[in-house]
Amino acid sequence: MFDQFQGNSCLPKSFLSYFVTLIPKVNSPFSISDFRPISLLGCLYKLITKVLAKRLAKVIDSVIAPNQSTFIKGRNLVDGVLVVNEMVELAKKSKRECLIFKVDFEKAYNLVDWGFLEYMLQRCGFCEKWIGWIRVCVFAENLSVRVNGSTTSGINIQRGLKQGDPLAPFLFLLVVEDFSGVMRKAVELNAFKGFSIERDSMVISHLQYADDTLCIGEASIENLWTLKAILRGFEMASGVKVNFWKSGLSGVNVHPTFLETACNFLNCRRGTISFKYLGLPIGANSKSLTTWGPLVQHLRKRLFSWRNKHISLGGRIVLINVVLNAIPIFYLSFMKMPVIVWKWCGFKGSSYGGNKVSWVKWAVVCKAKSKGGLGVRDARIVNLSLLTKRRWRLLLPGRALWKDVLVAKYGSLILTNLDWSGFRIPTMASKWWKDIFSLDKVVESKNWALFLWEEDLVERLKDLLVTVTLRKEDDGWKWVPDPEGVFSVKSIYLHLVEELRSGESLDDGRAMIFDQIWESPAPSKVIAFSWQLLHDRIPTRSNLDVRGILLTDWECVGCVGSAESSIHLFLHCPSSMMVWYEIFRCLGLVIVIPSSLFSLFEVMRASARNVNVRKGYLMIWHATLWSLWKARNGSIFANRSFVPKEIVEELKL
Repeated sequence: MFDQFQGNSCLPKSFLSYFVTLIPKVNSPFSISDFRPISLLGCLYKLITKVLAKRLAKVIDSVIAPNQSTFIKGRNLVDGVLVVNEMVELAKKSKRECLIFKVDFEKAYNLVDWGFLEYMLQRCGFCEKWIGWIRVCVFAENLSVRVNGSTTSGINIQRGLKQGDPLAPFLFLLVVEDFSGVMRKAVELNAFKGFSIERDSMVISHLQYADDTLCIGEASIENLWTLKAILRGFEMASGVKVNFWKSGLSGVNVHPTFLETACNFLNCRRGTISFKYLGLPIGANSKSLTTWGPLVQHLRKRLFSWRNKHISLGGRIVLINVVLNAIPIFYLSFMKMPVIVWKWCGFKGSSYGGNKVSWVKWAVVCKAKSKGGLGVRDARIVNLSLLTKRRWRLLLPGRALWKDVLVAKYGSLILTNLDWSGFRIPTMASKWWKDIFSLDKVVESKNWALFLWEEDLVERLKDLLVTVTLRKEDDGWKWVPDPEGVFSVKSIYLHLVEELRSGESLDDGRAMIFDQIWESPAPSKVIAFSWQLLHDRIPTRSNLDVRGILLTDWECVGCVGSAESSIHLFLHCPSSMMVWYEIFRCLGLVIVIPSSLFSLFEVMRASARNVNVRKGYLMIWHATLWSLWKARNGSIFANRSFVPKEIVEELKL
């Protein structure tokens, strides 16, 4: 099949036929526009187009302008947002006029003209064989629509790209590249005046993320005429229709009268600064709570939907991870989170927004399980790690539009120096750049001095030279915390956790126990309770008294005259000791009750003959602690007796 396709550029008709199903976009759809068409393609067809897409991905970077920031390796969503944000901040501080037209393409994929697509393939230098493959996969299509489980007869279509086709994103980039080329030509002919970054050395006229397009330029009638003509011409040639009514025009330092006239001329909505582009706020103050309001409301909604449900500690751990993972990564990649926001994400999120007792520090919760924590991600450190990735990308070789913009504004030294301690923040610097610039101050000492040549240069130079191996390859940056020298957000996150939490580590023995308690097949709520108990952060009467909660009774429920502390209740209470000795007898173990739960864990673990027995002992250790706690609560809140024999019988079940 593949040989036939590659040699003869043909496929069976059955491969090219597909279904389209209509998915409602709203709860009560009334018209066809309320449905989203989803293509149901055959797996064999997708195998072929996947191969073509992988080949195309290797060369697409050479034919698509840097203004496009999607579907291309090395470019991402935040790149374009960063560029337009820098321009808006520059326009504000330099008091220059700037118009930003946010283009809305109507059903962009569905309206692509096939003849125009073939023309763009030829213009971009694709050979006839490649164009033939695209003709077979895209131009010879027959679809059927599935409605209420029934399939319509076949429809021969004459335009459009299939949603879900691996080739579709790359082919659409080739189509909209025509618009990008016309805009560049208009700037070259001075028919459209873009926004210059620094003394006309660099001019930005448009930015694209697939069909999300921004046109940027000076506030002039000539620009409006040129822009409208280009958009109309692109629509007539490519078939991709511009919905002017849904498009928006915003202005920085533009007179309201001119802006209103421009909106009427383009027949579009009037936008504001700040506005959202690709879901991120442009021109907004990252330190303002208003900017983070939608994110906080989103998290609050997800969190409070569980507020009135009785969830164990194990369930709450899962919930907190789900809520924190719901924070959009691109949001944290672009803006530095204010202290009040990340505190809300941590402290409010862990207590459901109520005034409950905080039993364990949030810093401990965010530690790895192997170090006594719960492995919950710290939103603040995730934020810093993602911002650091942008700083690292500045050092990597290769050109990019966002790099060129930063160099034009702040100088070329930002590409060659990691240590910016001698730099001054320019007057025209954006809030984003100030956040990136100030990352050095997050940790007091050695936080960002991560590279060998930065630390104690003179003293360590001799030692370093011994290990140097001269090679013919070009020099490059190496990320020292990673053994392979490759930067990753995970590695910087782990490194920052170590730096910011230094001095709070456990000894090796206890750290090993905290890590191993999670290896049990016991329910998560039982393991989470054991974890809380090992930290001595459960609501025993002694712990409640320490936190100022007045109680009428302070005695242990299993004996008379002893205060109910964690170590007493679970180990040294005569009733609890009877439970443990009966458990040991059933297991055939001869063990003296040790002084701590950690020691008991180690003794039981050492008594196991193999891995399976060890897991069984660990399960029994968890279950016994849980049963003792349940019996204690039953005695206090349900007037039941704390009887060791009954506890053991319950464990046997």
